[in-house]
Amino acid sequence: MADPRATPAGPSSAEGPAGPSRPSVWARARWWVRQLSGEGKYDAYVAHHRAHHPERAPMTEREFWRAEYARQEANPGSRCC
Repeated sequence: MADPRATPAGPSSAEGPAGPSRPSVWARARWWVRQLSGEGKYDAYVAHHRAHHPERAPMTEREFWRAEYARQEANPGSRCC
C-alpha cells in the first residue's frame, strides 16, 4: 500500500513538463517565427563565431546581412524570385 504521507508528483512538481525550465508557448512561437523569417540567422552566426573563432570579433549585424545578401545573389540556388 502507498504511503499517504508521500508527496504526489504532478503538475506542481518542478520535474516534468510543467517545470520552470520549459519555455513558454509564446517563447517557442517567437523562436519558430524568427527561424522561419530568417531573423535567427545572425544569432546563429554569432554563436558559431564565438565558439569557433573567439580570437576575432564577429561581423556587425549590418555587415552580416550585406554579406548574406551578396552570397544569395551570387549563388541563387532554387528560389522563386
